[in-house]
Amino acid sequence: MDSGEWVTLGLDRRFGVERFRAHFTAHCYERHAHETYAIGLTEEGSQSFHCRGATHRTRPGSIITFNPTEIHDGHATNAEGFLYRMLYVAPETVAAVLDDAGIRPPWALAFPNILSEDPVLASLIARTADAFAEPGATLARSEALAAMVVGLARRQAGAPAPGLSRPADTALARARDHLHAHMGEDITAEDLAAVAGLSRFHLSRAFTRRYGAAPATYLRWIRLERAKRMLAAGEAPAQVAAATGFTDQAHLTRRFKGAYGITPGAFQRAARGASPGL
Repeated sequence: MDSGEWVTLGLDRRFGVERFRAHFTAHCYERHAHETYAIGLTEEGSQSFHCRGATHRTRPGSIITFNPTEIHDGHATNAEGFLYRMLYVAPETVAAVLDDAGIRPPWALAFPNILSEDPVLASLIARTADAFAEPGATLARSEALAAMVVGLARRQAGAPAPGLSRPADTALARARDHLHAHMGEDITAEDLAAVAGLSRFHLSRAFTRRYGAAPATYLRWIRLERAKRMLAAGEAPAQVAAATGFTDQAHLTRRFKGAYGITPGAFQRAARGASPGL
């Protein structure tokens, strides 16, 4: 296995898909989440991560499936490092594919297991990742993406994981919505507690149980996801940092790379179709 660290990625806005492939040895992902489905495959080595209250470890051939908003981290299990590929697929894309295939309701693609072993699905994921890495392969992308999503829905999906299908508690929903509406501001624990109508201690514990992360961690990841969208739209990193509540561009860069394994500038170049580098 290559001993260096590298990343390649690409975005296809037509399909709502981001393609990501990387080899890491020393990089450690900070806790973060994605607004998309995250569907991937470990090719070589092993990675370890914490999600849904437990530690998970991959091996070559392991399929990784995160539902939208599931907070997780990640690092190499040992000095050998790991090589893996991921596809980040917009929920509306998944819903459209399932609807076209006559699979309802749309949440049929909710993953009860984060890790699984299934050579058929692994082949579908690899085929889709290859199609999105091939320039100009619009038809191949469409066919591979549909086959992958339908395959996942039929072979692996089930009821949403515990905690994902419960209606949000009204007080916690108010706190969450406040974070989304004011993410660019310096939100205090007192502010959030007042919005929720709960004590700071009660809010922190209940919010963490409901959403998988303390309010500060949740705020950081929604800021990063907003930053991602703004960068993809071509906005300058310094402006993105200011708009999303980061202290400055350096702060955004540090957190962005910690969460996604790549700098904001490299991500933006990839969004424009250039080679991202690291």
